[in-house]
Amino acid sequence: MSDTVSKRIGESISRLLGADYDAEAVDESAGGKAQRERLNQRLVALEMRRQANIEAVVAMAYAVAGDDAIEGPAPDVEDDWLARFVGHAQDVGNPVMQTVWGEALAHQTANPGSFSLRTLDVLAGMTGDDWGTWKRACRLNFPTGYLLKLGRRAEFDEFELTRDDIQRLQTLELVQETDDLSVTFYAPTKGLTFDFIGANLIVRHPESTLFTLPAFRITGAAREIFRHLGADDADMEYLQALGESLKADGFDFRLRPAARS
Repeated sequence: MSDTVSKRIGESISRLLGADYDAEAVDESAGGKAQRERLNQRLVALEMRRQANIEAVVAMAYAVAGDDAIEGPAPDVEDDWLARFVGHAQDVGNPVMQTVWGEALAHQTANPGSFSLRTLDVLAGMTGDDWGTWKRACRLNFPTGYLLKLGRRAEFDEFELTRDDIQRLQTLELVQETDDLSVTFYAPTKGLTFDFIGANLIVRHPESTLFTLPAFRITGAAREIFRHLGADDADMEYLQALGESLKADGFDFRLRPAARS
């Protein structure tokens, strides 16, 4: 191990735990007073950091909620849900993710049941960079839970969602592992309107009433996140490319803006 890496290890651990953790200090104190002091400093440093994280998330929840009124009677947020929430939020120090967790708390309070415990676990595995990748995927997502492929391609490079990004979202349990999935839509009039956020993709076929399209499927946790945490409008250039890719299978398409629901 190089000196540079060793130095970085010591600096990183010392910054987090509030004591001296360079290689010499650790080697010199296998037990004894110095180790007990580091134990005490670690407990204080970690819990202070966790408290600061919790308060940052709660402050963001207040900012999101504002003066919004709750319409009609609503049950209290369950203690078990809050305990799981706080257990995760205490270790969220990234400002982007603190905003996400604050939004989740505000939404769950206004609409209990919006986020399952499993969805909280999935969110806990995400970094700020992961959230950016997810938001790019959201702009391509069909709201019923699919990323419709361009032909048979397993990536969307020109829309800033690479194959590696898809694999990362699969690891995070936001996209199902199956890569060769197809989804079939029944179109009795030989035409369908795909209602994306902010746009409608209208697809017709001169003969078929079954439209089978290659796709990735997002998970149940991902659908909750997509539904409740402010998905952006669909990428119109992607929808145009999707329509063009369907032409190879005999489809016609039309694209039009649509109001958000």
